[in-house]
Amino acid sequence: MARRKTRVAGPSGESLRIARTIVYYEACLDSEVPQAVARELWAHDMNSPFAAGEHVSVNAARLLEERAQREAAR
Repeated sequence: MARRKTRVAGPSGESLRIARTIVYYEACLDSEVPQAVARELWAHDMNSPFAAGEHVSVNAARLLEERAQREAAR
């Protein structure tokens, strides 16, 4: 009997990685983003959710991750 693929709840890991990369580039193209923040975001592993760091606030990381989740869900 053939098995059917069932849709997993939420976006795949690959689509999240791509969405995080897109969100990163959009954020860093903003002239308001300090270079230290852009460097820290660049060093982030796009396979894991955005997280706060030395230059990235908790709120900024949360907003970036929420945006990536929305992008990946499209």
